[in-house]
Amino acid sequence: MKLPKDSDTPPYRLVAEELRRQIRSGRLKPGERVPSSRDLEASYEIANMTARSALRVLRDEGLIYSMPGRGNFVADPLPSGVDSKAGAPEAGGSERMPTAEYIELSERLDAINARLDTLLQVFQQLSGASGSKK
Repeated sequence: MKLPKDSDTPPYRLVAEELRRQIRSGRLKPGERVPSSRDLEASYEIANMTARSALRVLRDEGLIYSMPGRGNFVADPLPSGVDSKAGAPEAGGSERMPTAEYIELSERLDAINARLDTLLQVFQQLSGASGSKK
């Protein structure tokens, strides 16, 4: 599955949204293993760092948890304070609020990932152009 190229939304957020939909619809059930970053990389044709960022978003929301050496799994039970449409905590529904430092670092990481995706696309285009001239 390819992600839309005309979207203003960063690729990692599009992948996170798709996984969120699968969790909320029951396609991925509580306790079930979530696709690995490598699986997501291959499925969505994205960079591994992009896939990891998508998983980080879901982990931060409490929808998945990680077990080192085993993978990521759907939380059981699912958090109740998450809006199924947006994936953001509902007003008053979340007990832990991110700190200002966390928000700033998260935004900076998002910007770095967006730049990295852009650079990877440029490198892929350049390697494709130089390879076709031979």
